[in-house]
Amino acid sequence: MANIKKALALKKHTDPIIKVPAEYHYRLDVFSRKEANKLLEYRLYNYKIVLKEGKQPGFRPLYKMS
Repeated sequence: MANIKKALALKKHTDPIIKVPAEYHYRLDVFSRKEANKLLEYRLYNYKIVLKEGKQPGFRPLYKMS
């Protein structure tokens, strides 16, 4: 339960200019909090997975872990 509370706790904001190497500062807009909180725009090829009522999807790895 402590891990869940830790994951859900508000994170301290770190200025990306401190963490991002200088050679990538021209891309700082990618790391902005405003951009990170935006939802993607709707696209025609977004697919909805319809599950049968009362059924659960099976669990299995998406790919082999060797």
